[in-house]
Amino acid sequence: MKKIACLSFLAGTAMLATEAQAVPNRIYVGLDYAVHQNSVDDNGPTFRSVNPNINYATEYPEDFQTPSINVGYNFSENFGIEAFYQTSSSEDDRYFGVWNSLDTLASETDFQAYGVDLMAYLKTTDKVDWLLSAGVAQYEYSTKFKYQYLNIYREQEIEEDGLGIRLGTGFQINFDDYVSFRAMYRYIFSDVPGLKHAQEFLIGVRVGFFPFYY
Repeated sequence: MKKIACLSFLAGTAMLATEAQAVPNRIYVGLDYAVHQNSVDDNGPTFRSVNPNINYATEYPEDFQTPSINVGYNFSENFGIEAFYQTSSSEDDRYFGVWNSLDTLASETDFQAYGVDLMAYLKTTDKVDWLLSAGVAQYEYSTKFKYQYLNIYREQEIEEDGLGIRLGTGFQINFDDYVSFRAMYRYIFSDVPGLKHAQEFLIGVRVGFFPFYY
C-alpha cells in the first residue's frame, strides 16, 4: 500500500509539472554528498561454499557515505526534473566462527544507484525555495566475500538489485540566478532483498546554465 501511495504521488506531481508554465532551457548540473542509512534484516547477502559446506547469511551495512552527480531541467519556477547517478563508499565487516571456531569471513559492500526525481519548488523569498521531490531509482548492491580457514581460501561476489521509490523534502538557497546550495532529507522504499527502507541526509550545490527561476 505504501508503494502504491508513493507511485500515485509521483504521477500527480508529473501531471502538475506538465501543466506548469514552460520556461525554455532551464538546465543545471549538481553535486551532492549524502549520508545513506539502511534499515536491514538478516536476509542480506549470503556466503555459500561446498567444501567446507557453508550457507551463512549476513546483513547489509547500515551506513554509507554517498556522493552523487545530477543533471536537471526546470520546466518553470515551480517544477523540474532531475536525473542522478550515485555511488557509495565501501563498507567492510568481519565474521568469526562461521564454520569452525578458527575461520574468518570478511565482506566488502558498496552500491550504486541511478534514476529520476521530479522536483517542486515552493518559493518563500527571492533567495530561498522549499523543495519537494518524488522519484524512482535502480539500486545495485555488490558484496565481496573472502573466507579463510587454515590453508583454505574462498572468494565470492554477491550482487542484488531492486527499485527504490524516493520521497524528499528540503530547501534551496539561490545565491544568484546560477548558483544554489541545497539541503534535503529523503526517505526510500526499497525492493532490494535484505533491506526494508532507507533514509538520506544530503547537502549539495547546483550550477545553472540559465536562471533557476523566472
